[in-house]
Amino acid sequence: MKDKINNITKEDIVNYLNERDPVIINELFQYANKLKIQCRGPEVYFRGLIEISNICSKNCYYCGIRSGNGKINRYELPYRKVMEEAEYALEIGYGSIVIQGGERSDRPFIEKITHLIEDICRLRKSKIGITLSLGEQSDDVFKEWFDAGATRYLLRIEEFDRNIYEKIHPQGSAIEKHLHSYDRRIKAIESLKLIGYLTGTGIMIGLPWQTIDNLADDLMFFKDVGVDMVGMGPFIPHPDTPLYKELNNCIFWNNKIDLLDISLKMIALLRVLMPHINIAATTALQTLAPDARECGILAGANVIMPNVTDFSIRGDYQLYPGKPGIGGSNTSDDVMATKELLVKRLKELNIPVGWDKLGDWR
Repeated sequence: MKDKINNITKEDIVNYLNERDPVIINELFQYANKLKIQCRGPEVYFRGLIEISNICSKNCYYCGIRSGNGKINRYELPYRKVMEEAEYALEIGYGSIVIQGGERSDRPFIEKITHLIEDICRLRKSKIGITLSLGEQSDDVFKEWFDAGATRYLLRIEEFDRNIYEKIHPQGSAIEKHLHSYDRRIKAIESLKLIGYLTGTGIMIGLPWQTIDNLADDLMFFKDVGVDMVGMGPFIPHPDTPLYKELNNCIFWNNKIDLLDISLKMIALLRVLMPHINIAATTALQTLAPDARECGILAGANVIMPNVTDFSIRGDYQLYPGKPGIGGSNTSDDVMATKELLVKRLKELNIPVGWDKLGDWR
């Protein structure tokens, strides 16, 4: 594959995604991992994930915390609790914080995020990587949070194909179309780049109506936009969502092994396509197999986002079912236990952790 680093085509991607020969697939994974080490170094970077709120203004058909789901308990973490979790994540060596939540545009919430960013930045003298994943906002809000000290923003496209995007988002009323607009999503990603964020996006792999050709287009979209980080994970159908009824239209969901295989291929091919960016081995990946996140690292990913949210409320932030790290009083779900298990597994694979490092590529 060496001669394809700079000129890998969509046709090449489609061929690899369709490939069934385990020898060729393993060669792809090994090459992607080698390329990652060559371009980014051998380290994996931990980002401490804080799930600040499951209150959301949107009603996306795939999401467990969509506004139309009346079966979940809504919450918003108190300011002090967020600060405690951020401080703890930094104390145990995570160089970055991720604040993730449902999409909201009310002014009190926006100002709360602004002040949190400012206060988190004061926790240490050296620079702290703060990633936000809080949905579409106005350019003024994006700029406000950037000026406060946020350095990265993750806004997933979920699927680049406009037709599929509109099928997985409400398009009935004028308000629904505005809230879930494909063009608005694309514009928001472009705005983040212009403001100066290290911009991330991502997709769900294995959506209804999605094909291998769509997945290849998704990878080419990342390349064309020039994003700095990507989080791709398998589509895990939530029973309390409209998309759960469309599983017969999923070409991958009859066999979880196939879904894991295609997810790992997507990571590897993206690494070949964009050697220097940050690629996450997502938590959703781990729902397919206990070691799937580590497999993602070996296939070319270099970021893991361990959850540092109080595990007593994690069950209320279920974008999809079967989410790892939800267990009430189970000590194996404790933040420190999670960290130690991750470190142990990575050490067994001779993969170092980039403690207290931002892990940015530019």
